[in-house]
Amino acid sequence: MAGQSTLRSLLGQKKLVTGLGFVLAGLWYYYHQQQKQKLARTNLKLKRAAAAAAAAAAASGEGSTGASAGAGQQSQSSQKGRGKRVGVDAQFVRQLKKLLPICVPAVMSREFGMLVALAIVLLGRTWLDIWFSAFNGEVVKAIVTRDKKTFIAKAVVEFGLMMWPMSVINNLLKLLISSLSIAFRSRLTAHANDKYLDGLTFYKVSNLDNRLSNADQLLTQDIDKFADNLSHLYSDLAKPAVDVLLFAFKLGQALGGMAPVYMISYFLVSGVILRQTSPPFGKYTAQEQKLEGDFRFNHSRIITHSEEIAFYRGQEREKALVTSSFEGIRRHVLKVFQLRFANGVFDSILVKYLATMTAYYLLSKPVFDPSSATELMGAIGADSTQLIEDYSRNSGYLVKLSQAVGSLMMEARTLAQFAGYTSRVAELFDVLDDVGHGRYERTMVEGRDAVTAANNVVTRADLKGTVVTRDNVIEFDRVPIVTPNGDVLVKELSFKVESGMNCLVTGPNGCGKSSLFRILGDLWPLFGGRVTKPATNRLFYVPQKPYLALGTLRDQVIYPSSRKQSQAAGVSDNDLLNILKVVHLEYLVTREEQGWDTVADWADVLSGGEKQRIAMARLFFHRPQFVILDECTSAVSVDVEGMMYTYAKEVGITLFTVSHRQSLWKYHEWLLRFDGEGGYTFGKLNLDENAFAFGHGKQGTVAEASTSTSSTSLEAKDPESQANES
Repeated sequence: MAGQSTLRSLLGQKKLVTGLGFVLAGLWYYYHQQQKQKLARTNLKLKRAAAAAAAAAAASGEGSTGASAGAGQQSQSSQKGRGKRVGVDAQFVRQLKKLLPICVPAVMSREFGMLVALAIVLLGRTWLDIWFSAFNGEVVKAIVTRDKKTFIAKAVVEFGLMMWPMSVINNLLKLLISSLSIAFRSRLTAHANDKYLDGLTFYKVSNLDNRLSNADQLLTQDIDKFADNLSHLYSDLAKPAVDVLLFAFKLGQALGGMAPVYMISYFLVSGVILRQTSPPFGKYTAQEQKLEGDFRFNHSRIITHSEEIAFYRGQEREKALVTSSFEGIRRHVLKVFQLRFANGVFDSILVKYLATMTAYYLLSKPVFDPSSATELMGAIGADSTQLIEDYSRNSGYLVKLSQAVGSLMMEARTLAQFAGYTSRVAELFDVLDDVGHGRYERTMVEGRDAVTAANNVVTRADLKGTVVTRDNVIEFDRVPIVTPNGDVLVKELSFKVESGMNCLVTGPNGCGKSSLFRILGDLWPLFGGRVTKPATNRLFYVPQKPYLALGTLRDQVIYPSSRKQSQAAGVSDNDLLNILKVVHLEYLVTREEQGWDTVADWADVLSGGEKQRIAMARLFFHRPQFVILDECTSAVSVDVEGMMYTYAKEVGITLFTVSHRQSLWKYHEWLLRFDGEGGYTFGKLNLDENAFAFGHGKQGTVAEASTSTSSTSLEAKDPESQANES
């Protein structure tokens, strides 16, 4: 009933409602004017940059036409990048509409219930603020009139009872906001992890699509900041908005309908003046963070390269660099402090002291002007005690109204920062969706002088190749080897390897060896031809630098399987010990205190050779049909290497080996050799010839039943027909 009465009274105050309407219109106009000014400044910078580029092109003359054209394209590209403006606009609303259903998935969700609870708590907090303003006036009146009985009843009994709900409400508000933040972050993180770690998206985001330069920061810090800002945004907007309405209504009752309009208008005008006169502290903060980052980087370089610096006795030089870096921070921070001092003086006068003078005028007007008197301030016949009570109560309303307007103005500033987090998180999900659906976008350097950049967009329509799953065979049929940058390493590659045909792959750096295996492992897109291969779990890859997972010694051998999965497959610790014996690492179980259950940073604990043998043990645990061995035994002795290769062949694993060690030739029967000029040969390996003699005028391999192609002739014969010819 009290709420309905307050609402009817609020609607009855025509002057107050009209004034608040003008205030809201003023807020909207102020915000749009700021956006227009920001856009105008951005366009002015772009025009100046374009004019500078045109002047440079005109001064360079005809002899540098190509370079100036490249510079012009670069300028356009940079303008396009800088033209992507982040602000509170229609794009921000669209991005927020996309992210909100992730944070609050349904009406019956836990997050929606927390939002409802937060709204109730905010209303309770506002009601307590109104009660306290009136209560404070009554306590002041009791003191002035020396009414001890009323003072005790109010200040001791009533306040002693009300302090409990006030304390609970205030801390419950903090709890709900923090809980909302972690709830939003949990939803967003789970959604991001589902997309980022779906299939090979995590690899393709970093290696095929380069729109996200720092996915780790987006997945951790930016999602955290977005969730925290979103949880505060709800309370920071709703609470001040409700406070403005209610305290403006209460103040209008006490001081007249136009009093809150005057006060709100004063703050709006003050905000505009401060906006135009305040230094760009946001820009200075970004500069300070950059200088701090440079200072931290200089110290991290000393730690990383301490041995080299020590050998060169370069400590004095490094000291000079570190001192110079810190000196830049010192000068910048002192400059900001001086600007903050000057700005703080003007800010205090305008926002605090002149605002206080305005408040004094509004509070005193009903007292000194009988025509402006109301029942709640300056009423005819009111004694000094009543005036003191009214002044205390109404000044409390005025303070709360001022705080609410100030909070809304500050929130308008923080919305721009929130829009930045929204843009980054929305872009993260957009890229993850694109990559998950086979669409890649990559910025590539073009032009002889490498000054221009262009976006290369790859969609599913561009992936014209087909993949056929079949056991015991790997076959490439007219497959182009193309890098993510669009470089064609081999126009068409054709070969066929069946189980038991152990193949050695050779060629100079950058010829396509690793690219071949990336296409085979579905890491790179297939632009044409047909690839026939076994299922993914029957192909295995052993790199030169093995990946060692977080976990126990057992986890290193069975990765990526879990202990539960290995036990379900019937593999015991004794079976794993037998595998370690094959690679001569059985001593690790007894060397570590907790044996198989030892948890350590294995990348530091194990030597280079031990790491490579752990990777081979992992291979023998999984026992795939085919394995790709990429220089994976370079740190292993020749005798142990031979034992591991022999064992792999004995258990039926077909070898696909990239290596330059002649000691491995005898474990292979077939050779796939790239010449580095777009050509290749495939056929039986002749141990009497040099498998590592490539093109560039060198003598090629004489291989039995070989398939060959070059950059000028790309017609490869069928391997089976060649075998018949041999």
